[in-house]
Amino acid sequence: MTYRLRLGALVLLVAALIGGAYTGYCYHRDRTPEAALHAIARAVVTEDRKLFDEYVDEDTVLAAMHEEATALLADNIAALHERHPSDWFFRHDTAFMYDYMAERRAADIAFTRLLLDYYFDAERVPVTKEDGNARWGSDEVRAFAAHYTASIELPVITGDRAMVNVIVRGDDTDYGRLLPEGSVTMELAQQTDGRWKLVGVHTDTARTNGFYALIDAAERYWEFQGWD
Repeated sequence: MTYRLRLGALVLLVAALIGGAYTGYCYHRDRTPEAALHAIARAVVTEDRKLFDEYVDEDTVLAAMHEEATALLADNIAALHERHPSDWFFRHDTAFMYDYMAERRAADIAFTRLLLDYYFDAERVPVTKEDGNARWGSDEVRAFAAHYTASIELPVITGDRAMVNVIVRGDDTDYGRLLPEGSVTMELAQQTDGRWKLVGVHTDTARTNGFYALIDAAERYWEFQGWD
């Protein structure tokens, strides 16, 4: 398997997080950050691409996620090697990681777009090997979503930006135990009509259930799938 699929596993965890959060949200007024997250979760659960696009700036989110993932991986590569010494990917240095991720940026983002296309179109038939990988990935999104729930904290709003911390918890199943607890911050931007739209998904190394928890989950997922 290529590292793209490993990176894809992290994306799947985030997607499952958003979907799993659906059951934890109560109804809010239409023009609040909470209402936007509720709509995104509903779009993921009901596989409604139109609703998803209304509340997610896909271009901005994917570009920002890749940029942040690159920095987190590269700047913490020594700590990751110490944490997972048997993983060959973490035996490189910071400069290599920045170069490697930059070279893969377009392909990784394109693959994630394709995965989303297959997720929101269950009848679409794969043609190429890349299509098949994306189809598999979209099926994994559904598998993850069935085993996670999430809760949100009150949004912190500054001007036209809102930051909302989300805690996701897995259940006591093979999928749920991959990430017992994780934390990400959803960044939303207020639109001209007053509604909010997702523009970023962030985490960091400071929180105990943040970046390293996601990496640990990806490593467990790698073993769970029997990849080497």
